[in-house]
Amino acid sequence: MYDNHYSDQEHRTPTVPQNQQSPLDDSEIDIRALLLVLWRRKWVIVNTAVFLIVLSAIVVFQLTPRYTAEAMLAIETRKNSVVDLEAVMSGVGTDQAAIKTEIDVLMSRRLVGKLVDNLKLVQDPEFNPELDQKKSLLSYLNPFSYLPDAWSDAILGRKEDTRTPEEIAHAVRAKVINNVSTGLAVSNPPRSYTLQVSFVSVDPKKAARVANALANLYLTDQLEVKFEATQRANEWLNERVFELREKVRQSEQAAQRFREDNQLIQTQSAGLVNEQQLAQLNTQLVTARTDLARVQARQRQIEQNVVDGDIEDSGLLEVVQSPLIQRLKEQESEVRRRRAELGTRYGPKHPRMMNVEAELADIKNKITLEINKIVAGIRGEAEVAEIRVRTLEQNMDGLKQESFTVSRAQVQMRELDREAEANRLLLQTFLTRFKETSSQDGMQQADARIISEADIPTIASFPKKKLILLLVAFAGVGVGVGLAFLLEALDNGYRSPDILRQDLHLRPLGMIPLVGKAVLQSGGPEKYIVSKPTSSFAEAHRSIHASLMFSGAGGATPKVLAVTSSIPGEGKSTATLCLAHILGRTGLKVLVVEADLRRPVLRKRLGLDEGKYVSLNSVLNGKATKSGGSIYQDETSGVHVLWAERDDNPQKRFAGPEFNQFLGEARKQYDLVLIDTPPVMAVADALIIAKYAESIMFVVQWESTAKGIVKTAVKQLQQTGVPIAGAVLTQVDVKRHRGYGYGDQGYYYGGKSNYYTN
Repeated sequence: MYDNHYSDQEHRTPTVPQNQQSPLDDSEIDIRALLLVLWRRKWVIVNTAVFLIVLSAIVVFQLTPRYTAEAMLAIETRKNSVVDLEAVMSGVGTDQAAIKTEIDVLMSRRLVGKLVDNLKLVQDPEFNPELDQKKSLLSYLNPFSYLPDAWSDAILGRKEDTRTPEEIAHAVRAKVINNVSTGLAVSNPPRSYTLQVSFVSVDPKKAARVANALANLYLTDQLEVKFEATQRANEWLNERVFELREKVRQSEQAAQRFREDNQLIQTQSAGLVNEQQLAQLNTQLVTARTDLARVQARQRQIEQNVVDGDIEDSGLLEVVQSPLIQRLKEQESEVRRRRAELGTRYGPKHPRMMNVEAELADIKNKITLEINKIVAGIRGEAEVAEIRVRTLEQNMDGLKQESFTVSRAQVQMRELDREAEANRLLLQTFLTRFKETSSQDGMQQADARIISEADIPTIASFPKKKLILLLVAFAGVGVGVGLAFLLEALDNGYRSPDILRQDLHLRPLGMIPLVGKAVLQSGGPEKYIVSKPTSSFAEAHRSIHASLMFSGAGGATPKVLAVTSSIPGEGKSTATLCLAHILGRTGLKVLVVEADLRRPVLRKRLGLDEGKYVSLNSVLNGKATKSGGSIYQDETSGVHVLWAERDDNPQKRFAGPEFNQFLGEARKQYDLVLIDTPPVMAVADALIIAKYAESIMFVVQWESTAKGIVKTAVKQLQQTGVPIAGAVLTQVDVKRHRGYGYGDQGYYYGGKSNYYTN
């Protein structure tokens, strides 16, 4: 069955050259192989995990438990405004930087120092190690603890402490602040305006007390800061108001003195008197000039009429509107009417006509006299208007000069007024702010509030024993798995025939199970194989013979087979004897030749009489026929065994023609000659003996023999030119071999089967 499987594999798998390895797909991961590695090394993983768990448990249960208490603060985003006044100190911002600043305030040494002072933590041994009188185990191991202080100071080079008590107390307080800060933590949850204040202590009540005290101290500190800021603002504003009042008084007095010195008289709403006079005079001057122009125009018109002689008919308004002239004109009309009436009756010389003419001339003279008076009045009016304009202009010039002086003084006056007004406004502003800040005394509110006080913790936050042990268990399993794969990688032996074929390119002949100690004590493997012919141990040797049947030249069964190994102790002699016994029971004539003349073992192992049975040495010396002895034959299997004696020069024996002649005779008389040779790596005898064999069976101890040694031995055997029939794995631990899951014969040797009777 094994041969058919192997030959089928030969037909399907291309031959791999001896200097190359069969190609493997490294990219594929054999999950089953990895799981088998873990199963084989399960006790390594379990022991590693258990060791780490026990070690961590010892450490964890020795640690001092610590308790964490947590208080929660909320930063106020909504402000309560009793009155609409601007605060001296604005509230806390809500951006990330502002919240981080508040966390820094809570963690600041100033606030922690207040906490230390309020709770008197300097007197607490937990935070002040100098008060702790308990000695640790390490202190007893310290040799300096048994020496006087003077000696210890001299050895360690410590100097005398020259600090004052105040300096020592300050240093102790600083250390306590450091220790308290170590157990303090403040955090801000994401997307929240809350601050979580936590404190770690060996005492749960102390942890809650410190956390709550710090939260309350933070709120009190906020109020104190605001109160101090308000007080400082009030004091500063009070000083500024007093200064500004004095400044306003001085500036107003300076402005008033300047007005008095420069006679800058000002009414309530019309401005300075000089400005009012100048405005009025300017108005009068404009009016006078208008009147003068009008009068002069009338004067020019009258004078032109006078020159033309038609003053009466000029239509002058004053002439037309004069009542006297109107009456004279009426009298003249009446006289002209009478003259016309008289002119119809009388002649020009008539007295009545002359009287009428005289009366008409008199009226004309009166009219002319009246017109002359009107013209003279208009001329006088023009002169008066001109005089008035000149007077007003003179007064205007005087007021202008005075106005220039006043304007120059007014520039400085306005500057003084502006300064006084600015001082008044500033005084008003500061006085108003002073009143506002004064009214804020006692109205300060903290920018945060406590939304959750710290409760006394009931469960220790450190160490988290279950979590630590669970993590250590996972880590132990991980370390165990890593160690298992490391041991697997460091394993340098052969466990599977397939690995032999891949590495050495040798035909795997079979696997020989490892027999127990009870079997060895009852007579050895060769007797066990005879007494238990249906055991898996016997079946393994039958499988080897089946593989050897076609391993010779041309596919024939070799008649002379050399059995060798790399190093001593791999079980080649046992494999040779057991194979001979199992074949001898089939009726084959088998001869076992012990060719290891350096360390012969068969005589002692089989209990042979030295004088009764011939040895290989006597055969090669030609003394076998003379001694009269015979070759030892096993009674049960009929196998012949030619034992050997120790020889100091075995290579001379095997290089001579006697050994070749002996093998030639043995081929004729026996169906199979098994030559038990020395290990290849130990001595060179195996290489010489192998030349006389038709084929070589190479024995490799399962898992124990290093791969490098096996490869070197195979290379040396290949140099002899003798074909190597294949390799046999010996001393296979079938129970462990089943864990590798190779699926070969060894898998079934270790299981329960009706085919075997072990």
